[in-house]
Amino acid sequence: MSNQKLPLVSIVIPTYNRIHTLPASVDSVLKQTYENLELIIMDDGSTDGTEEYVKGITDERVRYRKADKNMGPSAARNMGAELAKGEYLAFQDSDDEWAPDKLEKQMKLMVDNGDISLVYSEFGLYRNGELLTVIPSRNIPYEEKQGSLFSYLLLYPLISTQTILIRTKAFIEEGGFNETLKAYEDFEFTMRFAKNHRIGFVQEALVKVNSQESSVSKQFEERIRVQFYMIREMLKPLRERNFLWRKMEIVLHEAETLRCYEMFAQELKSLSEELLSNEEQEEASSFLEKIEQSAEHHRLQAQFCENIQTLKQKTLYIYEELYENRLVWSDDVQEILKELVDSVGLFRKVLPIPTEVWERQSTIQKGLSLENLAEADRLYLLADIVELFETLERLW
Repeated sequence: MSNQKLPLVSIVIPTYNRIHTLPASVDSVLKQTYENLELIIMDDGSTDGTEEYVKGITDERVRYRKADKNMGPSAARNMGAELAKGEYLAFQDSDDEWAPDKLEKQMKLMVDNGDISLVYSEFGLYRNGELLTVIPSRNIPYEEKQGSLFSYLLLYPLISTQTILIRTKAFIEEGGFNETLKAYEDFEFTMRFAKNHRIGFVQEALVKVNSQESSVSKQFEERIRVQFYMIREMLKPLRERNFLWRKMEIVLHEAETLRCYEMFAQELKSLSEELLSNEEQEEASSFLEKIEQSAEHHRLQAQFCENIQTLKQKTLYIYEELYENRLVWSDDVQEILKELVDSVGLFRKVLPIPTEVWERQSTIQKGLSLENLAEADRLYLLADIVELFETLERLW
């Protein structure tokens, strides 16, 4: 089949002040082995020389549109889709790179399987040129990553924007990306899309995603907010599949990992008041208790980090004074040492400390309760306290 007979694929790259990464991204598209394509570069109001760079490209397949003001990546992608001439549509990010045969392999799967409307692939996540992982995980069975994916996508993200090849008409009919969302736009869209379409998968990392500290994905609270938005929108199918609390566990774990305790609690309270039944509200209360416990756990962890060195130094100071200067074992010293040992008990709530460590603490506490310890025993006791703090540091 000659190249002229191949279906046209329109690729949309939204960009905003990424002149340092855009050329590599553009080159990876223009060097595709599947050549019947057009590249639509949607400049979302860049001020860094992006326009001059694009206008200097001589490849006639490149089209350029600059927005009057910054719209956000979802709006830029949707506008690019409206401008697309191709029967098929793909998306690339301005800081990522495609493998040369990405479109060729995806288009073969798409054309050979008339019942699928979207094809995606794995991507490799890189940081500073080093491969961190391949997503989606190859631990997920291959058959679970293709076909009717709606149930899976109700729970977990699977498809990243820059891996998507989709029928243009289907993308537009399903409403494109939700422009109000600032995170997980691809998760929300593919979940919604999968409700009415079958999906194909190429098990090969066809995209190199370069992790950037300034990425929108770093807006952690927005991830939690969007997850609750999706729960609201898909509450009926979540209930029908008995997935609601499984989904809540997933979001809870993410909130704990990202330390977005307040956002989770705020969104769950709102969801509970507005949409949940009395029985569901009782279950929601248990999740609120869990997030409050997690928040307290994190507070104690932060307190441990802040206090451990101070506590250890205070212990060493008293030890040195008693050993070198024969400081009197006064009531003040006794109280300080009791305070130190009591503070160790606080850390038991946040650290997985072996039983023998706590047995040592118990011995120390008993020693501190004896007012007439011999001088040598006092020094041994202080040495035990120092060792206890050093053990805590290693465990942390």
